Amino acid sequence: MKRWILSLTFCLFTSTQVVAADTPRIESKLSDDKAVPGQSISLFVTILVPTWMTQPADFPEFDQPNLSVTLPSRSSQAVSQVIDGTTWSGVTREYLIIPLAPGSYRLPAGDIKVAYKNPDGGDDLQTTLKLAPPPIVVSAPQGAEGLNPFIAARDLTLTQEIEGEPEKLRAGDAFSRAVTATIEGSTVMFIPRLLNSRSPEGLAAYADAHKAEDKTDTSTDETTGIRSERVTYVAESGVRGTLPAVTLRWYDLDDGTIKTSSVEAVKVHARGPGPLTGTSLWEKLLILLAAALAIWLLFQWARPKIHALQKQREQRARTSGKRAWQQLQSACAARDYPAVLQALSEYKVHQRASARTLQPALLTLGAAQFRQVSTDTNLDAAWQQLAQAIDALKPAAIHHRQTALPPLNP
Repeated sequence: MKRWILSLTFCLFTSTQVVAADTPRIESKLSDDKAVPGQSISLFVTILVPTWMTQPADFPEFDQPNLSVTLPSRSSQAVSQVIDGTTWSGVTREYLIIPLAPGSYRLPAGDIKVAYKNPDGGDDLQTTLKLAPPPIVVSAPQGAEGLNPFIAARDLTLTQEIEGEPEKLRAGDAFSRAVTATIEGSTVMFIPRLLNSRSPEGLAAYADAHKAEDKTDTSTDETTGIRSERVTYVAESGVRGTLPAVTLRWYDLDDGTIKTSSVEAVKVHARGPGPLTGTSLWEKLLILLAAALAIWLLFQWARPKIHALQKQREQRARTSGKRAWQQLQSACAARDYPAVLQALSEYKVHQRASARTLQPALLTLGAAQFRQVSTDTNLDAAWQQLAQAIDALKPAAIHHRQTALPPLNP
């Protein structure tokens, strides 16, 4: 309603040039000659003839870089005005202009052909009117000079939709990420690309064609732009990473402040392919049977060798007296006197000289054990003396004495 009230004021022709009394007239005027990027302004072009128009005026279409020029709903409306006592009629055309970047702009001049009824009753008349739109000055508002890209709107929201489970993937699984930006009071051309094809290593990205559309509310002539982007991600191997958040900073035309809209980052985790990935069920069964057969053959081949090694170890233990020493130590720890004597006889076969060092402790133990008057204290001390004597004959010490060179003759 405000737009048409403003358009009707053109009938006053505040900048009317001196023209012939019956010559059609044209005027162009901006609703505002200064704006910020994203702020819509209107260009009104009004044509009046002294009678009435017999054909629609041939209004031009405008196309200029960094300017979005569209026709709102009901962009043309008939008007009339009394000039010098005569009623003139005509039409007003509105162009909705949204500048996309700071700068000084002027829509190109052009010619408009007009056909109208002859006031004298003869044949219809035709004429060509010169259209010269006024300049438009567009500048970034104070405090918003650093916005790159510059986005101005009455409202801007970002939404995100995830299909799939990006943190529970296996190699070959896929999920998708869709981000939608909705801008109100401006054009979708302000919105930059939201998603890119960069992704963590091992994650392939496949982008769909983006969708961008401007819609105009016919009741308010307010423009709403929607841009949607969707990317499908496929895990090709093990993945652990993050898809970055999407953030847009923009200038609010209503309150003149810088605001931020964003959607959160997406964490991605995928397990790598298993060793049998890509094989059929029969192939997996054959592989398992082959592995079982290989293990059985290896066991059959290794078992005799393992037995042979065990026998060699036991033989070396017996030859070196290590086995007998272990039995001797175990019998002493159990305080089994008969077992000590039996293990000692076995030990003497391999280490006769070393066995002699146990005689004092054995005599003490025998005396403490078979003495008619004995105490537990004396018996404990005897067993401890024997244990210390056996510990002194550890295999390492025995081996050291066996490998040592005998003393030289005097």
